[in-house]
Amino acid sequence: MPFIIAADIGTTHCKLLLVNEQGKTVHSFKAAVVSLQPSGGWHEQDPALIFQSVAGLLRQAFSVVDAAEVGCVVFSAAMHSLLAVDANGNQLTNAITWADTRSKAYAKQLRETAEGQEFYMQTGTPLHAMSPLCKLLWLRQEQPDVFQQAHKFVSVKEYIFNRLFDRYVVDEGIASSSGLYDIYNHCWSAAALQLAGIDETRLSQVVEPTHAIYLSPAAKALLGLEKDIPFIAGGTDGCLANLGCAALEPGVAVITTGTSGAVRATIQNPVKGDMHGLFRYILTQDYYITGGGTNNAGIVLKWFADQFMPSATGNNIDDALLLAATVPAGSDGLLFLPYLLGERAPVYDESAAGVFSGIKMQHSKAHFARAVVEGITFSLVQVLYALETTYHPVNSIYASGAITQSAWWMQLLADVSGRPVIYQDAPDASALGAAMLGMYATGVISSLGQSRQFFTASTVFHPDLGLHTVYSRQYQAYTRLYPQLKDCF
Repeated sequence: MPFIIAADIGTTHCKLLLVNEQGKTVHSFKAAVVSLQPSGGWHEQDPALIFQSVAGLLRQAFSVVDAAEVGCVVFSAAMHSLLAVDANGNQLTNAITWADTRSKAYAKQLRETAEGQEFYMQTGTPLHAMSPLCKLLWLRQEQPDVFQQAHKFVSVKEYIFNRLFDRYVVDEGIASSSGLYDIYNHCWSAAALQLAGIDETRLSQVVEPTHAIYLSPAAKALLGLEKDIPFIAGGTDGCLANLGCAALEPGVAVITTGTSGAVRATIQNPVKGDMHGLFRYILTQDYYITGGGTNNAGIVLKWFADQFMPSATGNNIDDALLLAATVPAGSDGLLFLPYLLGERAPVYDESAAGVFSGIKMQHSKAHFARAVVEGITFSLVQVLYALETTYHPVNSIYASGAITQSAWWMQLLADVSGRPVIYQDAPDASALGAAMLGMYATGVISSLGQSRQFFTASTVFHPDLGLHTVYSRQYQAYTRLYPQLKDCF
């Protein structure tokens, strides 16, 4: 019985699942990813260290399962990273992640032009400092020597692929989140490349998500393998999270919280046009994922817990959630705008900042803890409402990521949104979605839709309509904060 090895290269962790033909995870492995933030606006990672982590996880997986029993290895990865490499594959820069805002002036300038809006509609990637297009504009102007020396501009995933396969290839999912790819004609955008000052030779070859690649001799030796195993190109963590929740039909959205957050729905056969600030990325040529990403989710809760609830046990986030649950819904009028890292959807303002509003003498640490969780949730629901306005009503929400570690938070999401929140016992939705894609690529299942057979709803959190009324009033006040304060930022 063949197994699927699914690797998810994230911003906070690299995760690896060993999944059987019934879609069940039989082993999981994880390694932390270190971020470098030497100054305000910087957010980088060392791709060589990430590669070492991925290689180490793969070796662990092959230590518990014989290579002959592995049907394929398939990859998920975080979007929007960019680094420059020389002709020998050596890095000229660290990987600049989605959270880096140094290119915000270039993003803002492009956002305000008709040309920029055309790029957005053609590529499906919002014009924001997260976008590799904007990072290239910044690199070209601010580090011209590096820009000229670069043989290729790649993502972390592509860097790892080159180390494994001795080839520069990129799946359509990662390409479609770069701001450089025409998602309707399935090719690099000549206009975007011209603006960035590069041509296709400085980018990777685009392949379909189901494309199979094989290890180089050096990589096989590194991993201790003799057998040739297909490595499937895979996709992005966000798109694969929808597949990992079996959320492919209309009327369903997935809300994911990790370091950042996202609200996503699956669509088919999209038409080029105004997307009202939402993204549109490729899962496969039959499925696109649309929605909005937020900069501020788990990382903000961690900030609050680290700064105000230090714990010797290391469970300070759990402690913060437990404390938040001790005060009433609505935090007695205390509001929190969670834009500590600027923000993507729905405001696309790299200069936005966090705000506590309505502080009064009766507010305790518990009120502040609850306001933080409510503020993060309000920001996600605001994107959900934009998604509904642009596409179709959402009848139910699948939860994935860090939020699934807290039943209280999933119930709060149901109460704020007024929609049932479905929890499936699959917290690593991106990696599980990659496994489903691997099954499809290797013929274990004949369509992605067949992946539904592997999922059952473990728990459904139904909204409390009374609390929803309380939250609706608080939400209306929340949505007024940013427009009133944006000039202050």
